[in-house]
Amino acid sequence: MSHKSANAFTLAEVLITLGIIGVVAAMTMPSLIQNYKKQEATARLKKFSSMMQQAIIMSEMENGDMTDWTYTATSDTVTNSMTTKEFFMAYFAKYIKYISTEDNTGVNKWFQVNLPDGTYFQMYKGGCVDFFFDINGTKYPNREGRDIFRFLACPATQNFCSGKGGWCSYYTEYDTTREKRLTNCKQSAMYCSGLLEYDNWEFKSDYPYRL
Repeated sequence: MSHKSANAFTLAEVLITLGIIGVVAAMTMPSLIQNYKKQEATARLKKFSSMMQQAIIMSEMENGDMTDWTYTATSDTVTNSMTTKEFFMAYFAKYIKYISTEDNTGVNKWFQVNLPDGTYFQMYKGGCVDFFFDINGTKYPNREGRDIFRFLACPATQNFCSGKGGWCSYYTEYDTTREKRLTNCKQSAMYCSGLLEYDNWEFKSDYPYRL
C-alpha cells in the first residue's frame, strides 16, 4: 500500500507570506484612504452645491429674483440693511434642512448653519453672499482648499458667477479655462472651488492640496 505525503506550508513560509502581505498593505493603504477621502469630498460638495442651487430656485419662486432681495449696503447712502441671520431666515431657511445655527457677533459676524450630515456652512452677506462650506464639520484641518471651500450667491448686478448671478463656486470672470482656474487655486486656496466645479467636483491628480 502506498501513501501520498501531505503537502503543507512550513511556519517560515507562512511568516514570510504574511510579511509580504503586510508590506503590500502598508504601501497601498494610504492611497486607498486618500482616494476614499476624495470620493467622499466630491459627493459632499456635489450635494451641498445642488442643495443651495435648489434653495435659490425655490426662494426666487416665492420671493422674486435675487436682484430684488435685500443686501448689505454698498455705500454710505444706503441704510437699514438686513443682518446675515435675518437674510438667511428670510431667503434660505424654509428651503434647507438644517439642525441648528450659530450667530457670531464678533468682528466678522459670520452666521453658521449646521447640517444633518455633520457638515456646516458659514455665510456672510455683502454685495453677494459669501459661503464657506466645511465638508467634515469640526474635524481638522479646517483650511481652505483642503476641507473648506468657498462659494457665492450673487444678484445679477454683481460681476460674479459669470455675470449672470445665482449660485456659483469662487472664481474670477477671467477664469474661462481650466488652466487659469488651476493657476488661481495654486496661488490662493479660496479659488479651488472654481477649479473643482470645472472638474465636476472631482479631485484630479494635479489638484494642489492634500485632503
